[in-house]
Amino acid sequence: MSHHEQRVCRGAVVLRGKWPVLVVAVRGALCAVVPLAAPCLPHHRADVPLAACSAVRGHMARCGAPVLVRAGCLNGIVGTIGPECLRRVDAALAAEHSARQLERLRPGVVRCALARGYRPGSKGRKIGGAPHAE
Repeated sequence: MSHHEQRVCRGAVVLRGKWPVLVVAVRGALCAVVPLAAPCLPHHRADVPLAACSAVRGHMARCGAPVLVRAGCLNGIVGTIGPECLRRVDAALAAEHSARQLERLRPGVVRCALARGYRPGSKGRKIGGAPHAE
């Protein structure tokens, strides 16, 4: 009797238990997945709407932090998403990762735009004088 093994690839929408997830990376027997959720409020900064993808129309990919699971824990392939949607998910994952790295830094390391303070009545530009002088 032959053993049939389901192949899970990047961009596949599969079921983990009874919940749909999106596979964003596969390495050996481990898969990095992000959960898919119905659109609701409030939205997280890393949510990506997948309205253009027919397999998961109306769902959102929660790209906060991918979860590592074994490929054997994933039940059935519901469908796949296109390369454009996958690029948006990758961009959201990268942006969320860099935002979390900045949030871990101690206060004062990153100079903010308001470091010199707010000036009432200022339109954000220098009037008169040389453009590089302050």
